[in-house]
Amino acid sequence: MTPSDHLAVRLATAGDVAGIVDLESRYYIDNLDASARAKGLISVLHSPQWFAATVDSGGIHVAVTADEDIAGFITVTDPPTRTEAGLPPIVRAMLDLAETVEMNGKPIAVQRWALRGPVCIDEAFRGRGIYASFNAVTGEFYRHRYDLGVVFVAADNPRSLHTTTTKLGARSLAEFEVNSKLFHFLAFDFGEGDEI
Repeated sequence: MTPSDHLAVRLATAGDVAGIVDLESRYYIDNLDASARAKGLISVLHSPQWFAATVDSGGIHVAVTADEDIAGFITVTDPPTRTEAGLPPIVRAMLDLAETVEMNGKPIAVQRWALRGPVCIDEAFRGRGIYASFNAVTGEFYRHRYDLGVVFVAADNPRSLHTTTTKLGARSLAEFEVNSKLFHFLAFDFGEGDEI
């Protein structure tokens, strides 16, 4: 897989799950040294089963090369229920914040909202417009289903925070702490952000 490959963004299929899991694992915080973390990281590692279920629900788009190698992925999902087994503490905290934090004059939880992320783009393909393409494609694909997207970004992940606020147009509405780590709680209106 080389950066000169042609890239296309499409809805993920079951055949993409192994490549998605591999890409997420390579950028998971515990698998990176300090210098690699500065380039962006994944805070929560998801199971192959979670990704398979998310693919089945139409919640993952991938950027693929002409050979169908995964260059990046983005997930957009319904907010889980509090009783869902194995819910990461970060997501539990986000569900709590959605009850009280307002956007557009109303608590997020009373609006049509989605969890956006993880988003991961292989370093070899960054700077080629994949993130803008993800924003445009998911905005178009999900805007009739959701009014808002909610994102969390680790405070020690300035690259992702910058990209989420400047290219997606998300606003940091609160900060929260989980396991002694600080996170930003951000939200955006679907349809805003970079266009292709």
